[in-house]
Amino acid sequence: RSKKKAFTQYQKNLADKPKDFARTLERIKKYCPVVRVICHTQIQKLNLRQKKAHIMEIQVNGGTVAQKVDWAQSKFEQEVQVSEVFENWEMIDTIGVTKGKGNCGVVK
Repeated sequence: RSKKKAFTQYQKNLADKPKDFARTLERIKKYCPVVRVICHTQIQKLNLRQKKAHIMEIQVNGGTVAQKVDWAQSKFEQEVQVSEVFENWEMIDTIGVTKGKGNCGVVK
């Protein structure tokens, strides 16, 4: 089992060179039409047998690209509540990927 934490070298590089991080955010604001963030679940807060967190990529919508990047930057390494993102009884679109079974089906 590895004792290393994910993204530790990337985090160290950002701490050593904060200008590069700011430059990257400015390039995102200037050139990217879509802003997405990588999030994970806090599986230890659930009483499940599973130990591995779910990692997902979520698109940020609403406002200009600069506002999206600023919101995502303000949420770095912080917990995002569901109530911050969704309203009660709001309709959402989801995209899912399944394991392909081909023509065989689930039961042979």
